[in-house]
Amino acid sequence: MKDKGFLGKIVYGYNHLEEYLLVGSLVFSVLLVFLQVVMRTVFKNSLSWSEELARYLFIWQTWLGVSIAFKEDEHIKVTLIYSIIKNKRGQAIIDFLADSIWFLFSFFLIFNGAKLVSSIVSRNVTSSGLGLPMAFVYVVFPISSALVCIRLIPKLKEKMNLIMNKEAGGDDL
Repeated sequence: MKDKGFLGKIVYGYNHLEEYLLVGSLVFSVLLVFLQVVMRTVFKNSLSWSEELARYLFIWQTWLGVSIAFKEDEHIKVTLIYSIIKNKRGQAIIDFLADSIWFLFSFFLIFNGAKLVSSIVSRNVTSSGLGLPMAFVYVVFPISSALVCIRLIPKLKEKMNLIMNKEAGGDDL
């Protein structure tokens, strides 16, 4: 890792923490589902809470995985436009527009997800199998959306710098 100062160390540590949490939760989910299969087939008895817990873990894995997929640039995107627009500046404009829309949508999810969680907390909704407050399940929406916004800010800045740099790709769009 290059020395990027204190903030760089925090980002580096968070990236690894996020990966370890997701891999650990995936291993736990697989073991939990395997245990449920063994309980049903061998012992003819099931764990009433395991399917629900596996479902909630899957929701968290999916939404937190959005941040990792963004970091690795692994999200699905249509790249046909890049074959039409050959210069780097034009491609940066398209990337900037797409990432801006994504940022605005994530920002929207932060606030509306927080409203949803607040509503769930005020109604004291719990899950049927675990008795877990449902706010713990739904709080992943604003959290993961905030993480995506945080990851998008430097990328938007980078694309804006490329767009503003006329030598990078020329003016011919």
